[in-house]
Amino acid sequence: MDLSAATLIFLSLISLPILVTLLSRNSKKRRPPGPRNLPLIGSLLQFVKSHPHVALRDLAKKHGPVMFLRLGQIDTVVISSPAAAQEVLREKDVIFASRPSLVLSEIFCYGNLDIVFSPYGPYWRTLRKLCTVELLSSKMVRQFAPIRDEEILSLVRKIQAAGQGGKPVNLGRLLLSCSNLIVTKASFGQVCSSDLQEQFLSALDVALKVSGGYTIGDLFPSLWFIDVFTGLRRRVWRARWRMDTVLEKIIAQSESQRGDSLLGVLLRIRDEGDLEFPIDTTTIKAIILDMFSAGTETTSSAAEWVMSELMRNPEVMAKAQAEVRRVFDNKHPQDHEGKMDELHYTKMVIKESMRLNPVAPLLLPHFCRETCDIHGFEVTKGTRVMVNVWAMARSPEYWHDPEKFKPERFEDGTIDYKGSRFEYLPFGIGRRRCPGDNFGLITLELIVARLLYYIDWRLPNGMRSDEIDMDILMGATLRRKNQLHLVASPYKVVPVQS
Repeated sequence: MDLSAATLIFLSLISLPILVTLLSRNSKKRRPPGPRNLPLIGSLLQFVKSHPHVALRDLAKKHGPVMFLRLGQIDTVVISSPAAAQEVLREKDVIFASRPSLVLSEIFCYGNLDIVFSPYGPYWRTLRKLCTVELLSSKMVRQFAPIRDEEILSLVRKIQAAGQGGKPVNLGRLLLSCSNLIVTKASFGQVCSSDLQEQFLSALDVALKVSGGYTIGDLFPSLWFIDVFTGLRRRVWRARWRMDTVLEKIIAQSESQRGDSLLGVLLRIRDEGDLEFPIDTTTIKAIILDMFSAGTETTSSAAEWVMSELMRNPEVMAKAQAEVRRVFDNKHPQDHEGKMDELHYTKMVIKESMRLNPVAPLLLPHFCRETCDIHGFEVTKGTRVMVNVWAMARSPEYWHDPEKFKPERFEDGTIDYKGSRFEYLPFGIGRRRCPGDNFGLITLELIVARLLYYIDWRLPNGMRSDEIDMDILMGATLRRKNQLHLVASPYKVVPVQS
């Protein structure tokens, strides 16, 4: 063997370990980029000065559409592009089909026995089928039309009465009351006494006030005891016991008289026991609480945002109001819901408002069930994943002049609520898509249409449209920080119900 050959073999031998190391490094998936994580608190300081969805949007501009943060002790990945969202919510939907267990969901949802937070698996699939086939099917949604009709007309009457003499009306408060009553009557029916319904809504209000956001235990599992020392767990459990006591009374009252309410349907299915995973009374209570948490504040907040945007854009208001009055004029109120498909522009107004003001700007968190690749990065098992639908809906990459309120952008009909375009996901998409979207959307559209038909609106105290505050309060939903107050003048008198 000559010297050159020996040299070549020697160089090959010493280069082999280096080559193997380089190849192994290149083949290993990288964790998504993200801001610096400080000891113990991780990236939590990023949220001190702005709302979570805004802070995450700004961070994504620096670090990319798939971004890693450590929120306390929790590994979190934030998705901020349609392509990455499609991977998570459609292409690898099964991997991300679970929810993380949170302190509040464990307590209020009876150990995550509800539809929203139960882990992905046979039990959850049973509940999902029960929800789509029985509870919120198209047939059931139509069946609740008389309730929607009655309560929304009652809302209009209250507004017209409260607005006499040019006094500003607290529209936000009245909208919340209306949506509460619709869901209450749909859930419990006429067999439940009004006194018990009021007790339940009062208990629910207390529960919502003590259950906003994450707890210390959610972000720092090893420090769970702090929630005990601060009294948070005691307050949450007290609110849960109060709701549970009222629910027990409502169920007992409904056992003998089972109408076509959601509770009546659930009691029937419980007694038949034909499901793969039979439900019991505890499961029923968890499902009922889901209906209220997903169907009351979300609908009223969405309606309040629509009216806020209309008051800020008088030309859009005039056009939508003209359409509603043309379609509804000389029609009996009971025929209004059947005419909704003719309100093309008004529906675009609602879509545009939900683009700018999605009530769930980060959706609900997903839980990664197995390590996988998203957009070229490794997302490890156990990671929480959030999708920033608010950021995508306001991004100039996907929308022209995104901060402008322009309903006409929906005119071609290619963007819908069901995820036809991943830059617009107000209800989410995939297995964990909101199951009550049809019920909520029909209610929202009828509320807005009737507010425009029966009432002329103006701003109080000579306020200009550009002076309307749009400050937000981020809790269970994205809602107005200050409830909307408007002056309401009757355009049409609501007919007295026979």
